[in-house]
Amino acid sequence: MPIFVYLLFTINMKIINRLSFLLCVFLLGHGSVYSQTLADVKMGEILNSGDLFQIREQYPILKDSLSMEMLNLVSEAQLGIGFNKLERAGSALDSLLQFHQTELGAETSVGMAALRAMNLLNLGLYSQAGKAGEDLVNAFKDVLPFESLYSFVFIERVGKALSNCAGSYLERPSHDITVPMKCDTVGRGFHFYIPVEVNGITKDYIFDTGCSFGNFVSEEYAEEVGLKIISDSIPVSGMDVGFVKLAVADSLKVGEIVYHNPIFMVAPPDENLDSVFTFDGVLGYHFIRDVGEVIIDNESGAFVFPYQISDGAPNMFLSSNTPIIRIEYEGKPFDMVFDTGNVKSNLGNEFAQMFPEALSGLPEHESRFGGFGGVSKTKAVTLPEFGFSLSGQPVTLHDTEVWMESSGSQLFYSSLGADFVLSFKCLTINYKNMFVRGEPWP
Repeated sequence: MPIFVYLLFTINMKIINRLSFLLCVFLLGHGSVYSQTLADVKMGEILNSGDLFQIREQYPILKDSLSMEMLNLVSEAQLGIGFNKLERAGSALDSLLQFHQTELGAETSVGMAALRAMNLLNLGLYSQAGKAGEDLVNAFKDVLPFESLYSFVFIERVGKALSNCAGSYLERPSHDITVPMKCDTVGRGFHFYIPVEVNGITKDYIFDTGCSFGNFVSEEYAEEVGLKIISDSIPVSGMDVGFVKLAVADSLKVGEIVYHNPIFMVAPPDENLDSVFTFDGVLGYHFIRDVGEVIIDNESGAFVFPYQISDGAPNMFLSSNTPIIRIEYEGKPFDMVFDTGNVKSNLGNEFAQMFPEALSGLPEHESRFGGFGGVSKTKAVTLPEFGFSLSGQPVTLHDTEVWMESSGSQLFYSSLGADFVLSFKCLTINYKNMFVRGEPWP
């Protein structure tokens, strides 16, 4: 079987996100204390479901009828984080932790504190983030194993290392910018490459919406371009929890765009992964977020960065800085990671559990895939045609692997990858308004 290389850098904070949705228990347990409205109960149930699109739809309808300010703030926090309104989330999280910890309870308060710490890091408030991460580490280092603690350690160490660094920001001219795009075969799929200049040296980076913090580069590349290493033991998750170095530069350039004070995660050599795939750099979350919108023009082979950001209804949200797209399959909503660094789309075990009839009679085989930390195997079947709709627009992918084994790792989630991007003449990726929109081939 061909090797499926899935390069994904992720801060695994699923447990933190789940801690934020424990409100139904709270509501049901405090009925004698609070005079709840029906809106309180309904909003609590919606928050407990964790469905951000339902929260976005129902919260404006219910918010004026809510008697508990805590529910307003939790809604604002979740919508702010999920739909890339970080200042909105920050204000709500500060108020929750300052005034509502008793109502939230200890477990949910920890979840909110962790969300706040990561939000501070994403806002470039590094010193505050480092302190918030340190508080969480100190609170749990004697009771939790490192595998459960490393997300807090990540925030602490990155925040402290960057505490004397300015936040990232972007400068660009007031017109559309076009840069060349290369699409090269990798294993059984493709990678999209974009030219990135650092310290006068231009290399092709993988354009990767699945790279969830800063940029990801090889140690050899970091030495070649002279990145400044500021920390050498940052825990990250891929196939396993491992350690990378943290580096900075004065700027990076993409065409006429200058991105100041970028952050880089520097990966050590990995014999298993390097034997099947090598790279210089990966352009990730912060640049893609801050540029607002990018169009991948497959017809002309270019990335286009519009000066005027387009409007559109969201069909995507962020979870641990990773975009999740809401599709519809057989009339049911289904969420998939959107990872342009994934060489070919795949479906995880949750798809197999939700739609077993779609896989009936398909023979199993072994699939191999790689990420930070090595290469792994799983049992899979191949779905000859995967047809779904994206905001009402039909999409069909071919020969999509479905991984039959479950895992807590985000590497095993259903993911829309390079073949999804290539199924359109042009694909717009908009982080300002949180949507993707495709223009079909003629």
